[in-house]
Amino acid sequence: MDDADDDVVVDDATRAEISRALDALLGGELRARAMARNPRAVEHFERVRAAAGDGRDGGGDAATRDGSENIAPRALLALFERPVETDVASESDSESEVEEDADSDGTYETVAGVAYGTKIAICRFRGSIEEEKGKEMDENVDGEDDGAMDSDSDDAYGGYASSSSENIVKRMARLRARPMGTCEEIELADDDKPHTGNIRAFRVSPDGAWFLSAGDDKLVKLWSVDGWRCVRTISNTKKISSACFTPDSRHLLFADKFGEVFACEVGSDAEPTLMLGHCSTIITDIACMNGGKNGYVITGDREHKTRVSVLPKVEHRTAFNGSAPEIQSFCYGHEQYISCVQPLTQPERKKKGWGAFKDCIITGSGDATVRMWDAVTGEETDANARIDLAYGEICDIATRSEGTHVAVAIEDKKMLAVVHLTSFKGVPKLFLVGYGPDWAECAQTIKFDRRMVLYGAGVRKNEDGSQTAVFMREGTVIDGLSVTLSAAESVGMTYFSQLRKREYSEAQRMERKANRKDMLIAATKKAQEEQRAKKRKPEDESLEKTEKEK
Repeated sequence: MDDADDDVVVDDATRAEISRALDALLGGELRARAMARNPRAVEHFERVRAAAGDGRDGGGDAATRDGSENIAPRALLALFERPVETDVASESDSESEVEEDADSDGTYETVAGVAYGTKIAICRFRGSIEEEKGKEMDENVDGEDDGAMDSDSDDAYGGYASSSSENIVKRMARLRARPMGTCEEIELADDDKPHTGNIRAFRVSPDGAWFLSAGDDKLVKLWSVDGWRCVRTISNTKKISSACFTPDSRHLLFADKFGEVFACEVGSDAEPTLMLGHCSTIITDIACMNGGKNGYVITGDREHKTRVSVLPKVEHRTAFNGSAPEIQSFCYGHEQYISCVQPLTQPERKKKGWGAFKDCIITGSGDATVRMWDAVTGEETDANARIDLAYGEICDIATRSEGTHVAVAIEDKKMLAVVHLTSFKGVPKLFLVGYGPDWAECAQTIKFDRRMVLYGAGVRKNEDGSQTAVFMREGTVIDGLSVTLSAAESVGMTYFSQLRKREYSEAQRMERKANRKDMLIAATKKAQEEQRAKKRKPEDESLEKTEKEK
């Protein structure tokens, strides 16, 4: 090696930048190969590039690319429910089922949790049937509405009367007006590694026995409902963007901001296993669903696509690193990042009229559209039935347990969109019913419970600059469950702003390319070589003159 090369020192940060640049180049090659094999992918990416440029530099500014961005926390909601084996909303439902939801002593409870920033709050609300009946009698004596709905217009959140019997309509009105009862805060027993970064995932297992929290501090925490304690903390090497449980509640999956998905067995101390990955992009949401032979893993990403992978058998999920489960399909069509993926769970009696469509998913995107896909083929069930809300980015989707209605939360909007799920000649379709009345706060997370009551979590701004995550039922704030962060803790760019692809002209792209760190490193190295060459030039000329004189 030349002595002059010893002056060039490559530190760890430089090596990391070079590795990151190589990863980006490799991602581009793999993407090009995938496009060559899939005509729909070619059409999709060409349309996206035409609208927003190439985007191979990652779209965001330097802070977004190197992971130093300050992203504001989001209010996340979790409902803790006992699993049920039967369909909640069969046609034989009656008003008497309100009492059947209660315990033997005539009381009923709702357990909900809100995660905001680094904090988690969980409360148990307990009420009694006698209290509910007394409240209804008082309202009727005062001449107020008894809650019964006589037309579709009376039902603001889902048009229950349009597809349900009169008994179900009355039952839904009664449940939505039911008092929450007394509030009891549940104290969590954490371990010695509490969250220090914003929580980005807050999910409950299907069997109701576990829940998880994960986020920007690269920690995945598994909690047990039995004792409300943290039973394990997993340290990842990168920030966590989303997480979920498998349908059998035996494994948890978590995705990081570099597009990798890891699997970990619940109740085991074994290290997480790399299961699958997206190519150099952020996985924005992940979910699992029953279907096919073993089930599916649904992953949405920043590159506007949704991937459907076959969920491995139980014994193979953590058998070895990089198991790379079979890819069932890709769903192309959105023109912005995928913000949420929602498996469509319906009773078998509802699917009988669906023809060949048995396993369907619903996705929301930053392009303000809601679409329904066939998980097996990756095609839209009906391309003409997609919902274009045109009011803003979709931040969450909730489906009712009996599978007839979908609620859609829109970023920075207090109103929720209501979508009716129907079928025509065996083809599932989405139909926009309308928009419900404004909620007290903009909902960032929404969920239906098994009784089809809609809950949400939103953020309220306080006069002192602090912000409070509040718990809402059907748009009304429920006191007792909230999390408050100071102004310093709640500040930052919105979570979805880091996912948007920015539009740049050719001149702007060339300028950004010239200012990229890997390009700057190469330019610096070239300048150093030129400088060394200039120092050597006088010496060479002097040597040449001496030789001529001799």
